[in-house]
Amino acid sequence: MKELSEAARKLRNEAQKQWKAKNPEKVKQYNIEYWERKANSIPIEQRAKSMYQTGHTQRAIARELNISLGAVNKYLKQA
Repeated sequence: MKELSEAARKLRNEAQKQWKAKNPEKVKQYNIEYWERKANSIPIEQRAKSMYQTGHTQRAIARELNISLGAVNKYLKQA
């Protein structure tokens, strides 16, 4: 893939800045959707372990992640 020239890169960056300034709500919505997708891409086992380490109970983890208590217990026992 061919890289943009320095002049083209500057023009693109300036156009993006102008668009962001004119559309703050779209930028905000995009950021929310982006980080939600990122959060959901973390494996459920890792999320369960992280929640447990921050003090959540197994029942609270199961409720939050919409999984069974047995599944939470299994994930936490894994090394």
